[in-house]
Amino acid sequence: MAELKKPNPSEICPPGYHVVRGHERICHSGTKTWVDAHIRKNRGKIRPGLLIENIHYLFWNSKKKYSALDSISGFGDKGAEYDAAIQFWIDYWKSQGLKYPEDLDPLMIKAMIAEESSFRANPPLPKGSTAEGLMQVTDQSVRVLGGFPNKDGYIECKNNLLHVTKEEKIDPMVNIALGTRLLAHKYSQIPKNRSKDARTMIEGYYSFGAGGKAYAERILSRYEKSRKKK
Repeated sequence: MAELKKPNPSEICPPGYHVVRGHERICHSGTKTWVDAHIRKNRGKIRPGLLIENIHYLFWNSKKKYSALDSISGFGDKGAEYDAAIQFWIDYWKSQGLKYPEDLDPLMIKAMIAEESSFRANPPLPKGSTAEGLMQVTDQSVRVLGGFPNKDGYIECKNNLLHVTKEEKIDPMVNIALGTRLLAHKYSQIPKNRSKDARTMIEGYYSFGAGGKAYAERILSRYEKSRKKK
């Protein structure tokens, strides 16, 4: 069964707007009336950034067509349904001015998903971890990508934000949008004495350290076994 499901038109809207869910309203007279779901322009407390309804809108209303990526070695045709989403979100973040290494291949991200979750949208939660979804995005990453300050008041991401809940991050489309945005953030954080390439960026997705190097090696080894030689 496909994990990526197109929401009803009433459940999605372009950036700058949000969906007001259907709800019951009590009038001054005490009469209860039902308010149908509708779209409303963002204002007040809603900060600039993408909500889940915007994330789905951008993908499902995109006119661009993407070719299928190669299958990941050992997984057969698993993950094929995510090929377009992976490529779309890389393109989208680039269109917003975010940078990725020149040697990044979308198939590398597909290999990451295979490593992180075996293409399961909601794999078992690792003990003591908040990492969830296809790309195992943590609650801390949701906070960072939402532009929230840490305990010292420092804000890592100040633009191209995503405002999603801990529950919404499990949604496959949301998770890929988060994971690809996080990769761009990690790329921007590569230390000056390190190579600005895909290997180092992938390493940073785990950590810029020994554990990250082993992680990147696993990903790129899986990638090399999977890609068809041109």
